[in-house]
Amino acid sequence: MPSHMNVEAQPERPRSRLVWIVPLAILGVLVAAYAIGAAVFSTRFLPGTTLDGQDVSLMTLDAVAAQKADDLAGFQTHVSGDGVDLSLTGAEIGLAYDGDAYARDALRQAPAWAWPYELARTRSISAEAPVVYDRDAIVALVQPFVDAASQKEAEAAGSGIAYDPVSGTFTYEASIIAQFLDPEAAADAIGAGLEALEPEILLGPDQLVSGGDALDAATAAANAYLGAAPTQLTVNGQAVLELGRDTIASWVSIGDDLSVSLNQEALSQWVADNVGALDTAGRERTYTRADGKQVSVSGGSYGLVTNEDETVTALAGALAAGAPSTLEIPLKQSPQTAPDAGGRDWGNRYVDIDLSEQHVRMYDDAGALVWESDCVTGDASKGYDTPTGVYTMNQNRASGNVELRGKIDPETNEPEYISYVEYWMPFIGNSYALHDASWRGSFGGTIYQWNGSHGCVNLPTGKAAELYGLCQVGDVVVVHY
Repeated sequence: MPSHMNVEAQPERPRSRLVWIVPLAILGVLVAAYAIGAAVFSTRFLPGTTLDGQDVSLMTLDAVAAQKADDLAGFQTHVSGDGVDLSLTGAEIGLAYDGDAYARDALRQAPAWAWPYELARTRSISAEAPVVYDRDAIVALVQPFVDAASQKEAEAAGSGIAYDPVSGTFTYEASIIAQFLDPEAAADAIGAGLEALEPEILLGPDQLVSGGDALDAATAAANAYLGAAPTQLTVNGQAVLELGRDTIASWVSIGDDLSVSLNQEALSQWVADNVGALDTAGRERTYTRADGKQVSVSGGSYGLVTNEDETVTALAGALAAGAPSTLEIPLKQSPQTAPDAGGRDWGNRYVDIDLSEQHVRMYDDAGALVWESDCVTGDASKGYDTPTGVYTMNQNRASGNVELRGKIDPETNEPEYISYVEYWMPFIGNSYALHDASWRGSFGGTIYQWNGSHGCVNLPTGKAAELYGLCQVGDVVVVHY
């Protein structure tokens, strides 16, 4: 008897799931293909694209940009007007199309998102191509013409700005104001012509500026120096010179480039002629001695000596400040008093050596005669004259067995003489002095003409002792006839 087995029935797989798999796969492929195409044609031109008459099918943005940028390499233009005559090439001013902007503008006209539709079509498009150039290069090429015009104006202006002694100011005539090229305005005009690719570019009135500002600045700078008037120059606080506008104006120099400065050579010459004239050391001075004798004396180391170099520097600084001031003249050597009308610049106290009288006097601070004596001075017959001039008793002053030595005799190689004195009062180095001469029996008269000293002033020993006790280092000594 056959046996029966129970077999469980298998469920059927849904047929609807299989139906959707294939379409979805196809859709995925299509989406991927579309995305790839959109990505490709976002940086590359579609097939069948003509740009401004040139086939750019499948060309990249960079390739189209580079190709367009090179189109102006041979461009030339000519610039004229306002004194300019200039030929420009595209190469020297960096003239080119903005290829990137041009390519991007063109690509936007064939959108990448529509590439499936656009593949079946051809298209002819046109795009804007902005022009770019090196503006600084244009300014540099124009600058020589600007400089030439400015130089021409400056030359006219330099001779046109002048000092007016009536008003006491520097002025200029309005007729000398010139107009010349403004390099920035010229660069703007040339740039506009280049953007339009004009073969001829003409400059006109809009590119000119007035030169009056430069003239005004130069005139103001010159007048600033005049602001220092009046400037007083003093010696030991006493006014000796005064600078007015006319004098200061003679030192102001205006260059061809409208630069304003002090003429150092003219200033130095004025100082030499005027400040230097105040010097008294070595120059002739006239005074009346207490006993009424009129004395004129030249030479010597004592007196006023101005420092001309430092005065020039100080004056230049005072004038640059542009305000009235008082300037103490720098000195190399200062006298006891300011010079009087005759040039005497020492006080009442001094030692007077009268060579013609062969007599020495000393006056005190009140001008009273406190000491006097006959003397013997340098032997005139042998060329040992005592030097005339105004001196001071110096620090070599000494007493007590002071040795004096004469010149070395070339034959014996020994001093011409050796002698000793008790009171040594030098006034020229350590060579010429008042001193005692115990070897002499008489003084005064005409002894000096045939038996004088070697240049010193010989005194009786007692009188020398008295004078030594009265005089001191710094006392003025006047030697005269």
